[in-house]
Amino acid sequence: MPPLDHLVITASHQHPNTLRDFDVAAAVTAVTTKLVGYTEAVRVLSGRFTPAASVVLSGGLAKERPYPGSTVITTFTSAITGLVKTLAVELAPHRVNALHPGLVGDSPRWRDADLGPQAGRTPIGRLVTMAEIADATDFLLGNGGMNGHDLFVDGGFLTR
Repeated sequence: MPPLDHLVITASHQHPNTLRDFDVAAAVTAVTTKLVGYTEAVRVLSGRFTPAASVVLSGGLAKERPYPGSTVITTFTSAITGLVKTLAVELAPHRVNALHPGLVGDSPRWRDADLGPQAGRTPIGRLVTMAEIADATDFLLGNGGMNGHDLFVDGGFLTR
């Protein structure tokens, strides 16, 4: 098996799940994918890390700004922060950080949606782009001083 310089995990199983219509099976799948899956992937691959290897785990803005139907998404996204902090300790000296993107306007998931109202809620007046998310990921992977942190890339959405 080849050595790994960096690991980025973005897997997700997002299914709106309100308290009123709570779907236990969907919740278990979402939590298993995001928390158990991330942890197991890091565990399995960590033996291949090069000395300067780092990890970036994908979270989301629901951690800070819940919305109707985000009960499970908000919960597991919040738990990513705890996972990052414990992995940063357990994998030391390897670094582990989380990236929490806002709505990514040019992503396949959102590029055909009418997101004008959401874009207008950002101080930059638009949604972030896939290139900006990639750049932020590169920053977290390459900056040796970043460890155990949450980075929000949302165009300032959380400030409003």
